[in-house]
Amino acid sequence: MLLPFRECYSDLSGPILCPVLGSIIPLSIPNSRIRLIRFIGLCASPLTFSYPPVPRIQFDSPTAESQFVGTIRWLPYENINLYTGIDGIPPFSVVLTTFLIPICISVGWSSTESYGKEYVIAFPIREFLMIAVSRMPDLSLFHVLPESVLIPM
Repeated sequence: MLLPFRECYSDLSGPILCPVLGSIIPLSIPNSRIRLIRFIGLCASPLTFSYPPVPRIQFDSPTAESQFVGTIRWLPYENINLYTGIDGIPPFSVVLTTFLIPICISVGWSSTESYGKEYVIAFPIREFLMIAVSRMPDLSLFHVLPESVLIPM
């Protein structure tokens, strides 16, 4: 039933890049428009949440190989690519991450008066890094990305 959607969702760059856009857009907005910044941050996170359910539904758990494998060209002049894929636990961790980030932004909606813009920008960056940890089976990035999640803290 969901086979026609497999082509649309086989590329996992959407859930990886959507939080990046959600953190770049508020950078251009002045601090005086804090309500708009919070609204953009709050809208970008549920948009990221809308991506993972289809791969999770189509995920074949008895299969031992990586699924939804894709490539993102990172440094084309050096022929360095990022490989994305899902195996085992990541479908559930990505759904949990994308579910909790909008809740975290909502909880801090009124309590962050002085650094509201930085607060809203840090969560999509953290969301990007947490999704990238579970989606990229590259061994070198597997050791770098979990530590980079701590930077926005």
